[in-house]
Amino acid sequence: MIKQERLKLMQEVPFLKDIDCLELDRMAGCEDYFLYYKEGEYIIHQGESETPLYILLKGKAIVTRNQNPNSELAKMKYGAVFGTVSFTESPLRQTNVISQNDAVVFRIEKDLIESFNEETHKKFCRLRKEVLLERLERLTLIVADLKAEIALLAVEEGEENAEFNWDF
Repeated sequence: MIKQERLKLMQEVPFLKDIDCLELDRMAGCEDYFLYYKEGEYIIHQGESETPLYILLKGKAIVTRNQNPNSELAKMKYGAVFGTVSFTESPLRQTNVISQNDAVVFRIEKDLIESFNEETHKKFCRLRKEVLLERLERLTLIVADLKAEIALLAVEEGEENAEFNWDF
């Protein structure tokens, strides 16, 4: 894939829309940041200690955990940003990300972020925070829905007083 094709893919990603054009052009010129995967290949392995952030520029991927490999936790498509928690906190990866078809991924290492000019660096940090907050809000809604569904099932089973520990 030539630089102009990579740049075009990057310019269409919502996460990168506020990044300076010169910075995007510079990133598109670094072929090493672009990774190519075939169907079934792992982009991220659960338990890895690597910390890059990824953007899915082409293709689709699924998220799984080793504890239940046949259950898809999430499906990702073009523009998805993933690896944000490990990028920030450097813990071990908690999930797998597996390509569902031919995929192109932009890999963002911390040294790349540190090379940005100050304005772009601030924008990138703000965008990464927005992704994390959006996921937290979505997770909160999922937990609330599950809690209501479990309570309803308990009532239907005649276990109105059944308690489930929701403490984190």
